[in-house]
Order: sequence, then structure tokens, then C-alpha cells
Amino acid sequence: MATPVIVGVGPIAAGRHFVKRGFLGGKGPAEQWVKGGFHAKMDRKEAVAILGLKDGPPLRNKIKDAHRTIMLANHPDRGGSPYLASKINEAKDLLDRETGKR
Repeated sequence: MATPVIVGVGPIAAGRHFVKRGFLGGKGPAEQWVKGGFHAKMDRKEAVAILGLKDGPPLRNKIKDAHRTIMLANHPDRGGSPYLASKINEAKDLLDRETGKR
């Protein structure tokens, strides 16, 4: 008799997880995306948005970790787009130059 209760709780817990993450109801991933395409010449605001960071003083310490995380998800060797990978690298290079890191 305990098994049906455990099986019944599983989908409820999974549903809560997806609602918290924004996949079901609420503000979904599509609502969080930036409208429009890339600029012809990348600026600081676009580079920060591509790496998913917030502009400010601690930005310098987070660039490397953010770049690594997003490249693992979008690397061409793992089925990602070469164009997106180049934009991610361009964003990292621009922010590294501007923050004096290199």
C-alpha cells in the first residue's frame, strides 16, 4: 500500500521543480530571452548579456567561470553552433580587454 503513495509523490515533486525553474507556468525561458539579434559590432552591454552576467565591480572575477559554463553547453564539438561559440568567445575577449585582464 505504501508503493502507490511513493509513486504518486514523485510526479508532484517533479512538477514543483519544473514550476520553480520556469518550465511550467510563470515566467518561462522564452520570456527571459533578449529580443532581436546580435549587433554588428559587439559592445559591453551585449557581451555582459551573452555571458549571462550583471555589470558591476565583481564582473571581473566572474568572466572566466561564466565563459566556461556557457561554452560547455554550446561548444561545436558537442553539437553547438560555431557561430554562437564565436560570439561567446568574442564577448569574453571584449570584457577581458575592458577589465584589464589578460
